[in-house]
Amino acid sequence: MANPILKIKRGSGAPVSLQQGELAMDLLNKSLFIGTAEGVLAIGGEHVFAKKTYVDSAVSSEQSAREAADTTLTNNLNAEISRAQGAESDLADDITAEETARIAAVSAEQSAREAADLVLDGKITTEKGRIDAILSASTADADTFKEVVDLINSVDLTNDNALAAAVLSINDDIADETSSRQSGDTALGLRIDGVETSATALTSRVSAAEQDIVDLGTDLAAETAARQSAISGEQTARASAITTVTGLITAEASTRATADTSLSNRITTLENASADSRLDDLESDVADHETRITALETTIDGGVY
Repeated sequence: MANPILKIKRGSGAPVSLQQGELAMDLLNKSLFIGTAEGVLAIGGEHVFAKKTYVDSAVSSEQSAREAADTTLTNNLNAEISRAQGAESDLADDITAEETARIAAVSAEQSAREAADLVLDGKITTEKGRIDAILSASTADADTFKEVVDLINSVDLTNDNALAAAVLSINDDIADETSSRQSGDTALGLRIDGVETSATALTSRVSAAEQDIVDLGTDLAAETAARQSAISGEQTARASAITTVTGLITAEASTRATADTSLSNRITTLENASADSRLDDLESDVADHETRITALETTIDGGVY
């Protein structure tokens, strides 16, 4: 039988069991297994040992993904910082504008009150002059308010009526001024309360934004550490796999060197033998091989698992 094809056991996936020394091929994952006393042992193939190109590609992809994620997180953090700074600037502008408005309102109110006081003082001075004129024209001794009133009544009913009207007017002006001031103070207090409420709300928003910035910084640090740890772990695993493959290749090279040395010794022995002896031995080997091949022809295919 010329050039016989020897097939070992084969299947899809790792074999469940093998006899000691029996080989099997995982066609799906391109991996080679051998049976040992302890069970099935993987000895080569893509399923067992990762390709360096695949590892490099996986590490590069992971690195690119992490860099993109870090860039996105950094951009989000910068955007949040800009938004918080803008909110703080707006809050400062609003507070400044409100303070300016309040100062202007208080100044205007003060000017209005001072002007009203001057008008009121003028009216009081006028009425006081009129009363002094009445008292000066009289020879009666008027020391009390009742005596003054009686004197006025006896001297000039017209002036009496005018004085009463003036006093009522003054009282009305005082009452109106008091009511106006109370209303103004109440309105001003409400506006100030509104400003304080707005300032408190803006302060809360700024505090929340600052906390968001702190949280984003924490998340960024955690994500960066996780990515660095993942890349380091992947590099360590790949280095270990490459070391294992290198060891297997070295062992295989040593085995092959030993086999080559043995084969060279056999060839040397054959070359040192006589031609007839070598031919007899060769014919004997050929006959033996034909006998063994004939016996193996029915079982030469290892089958599937």
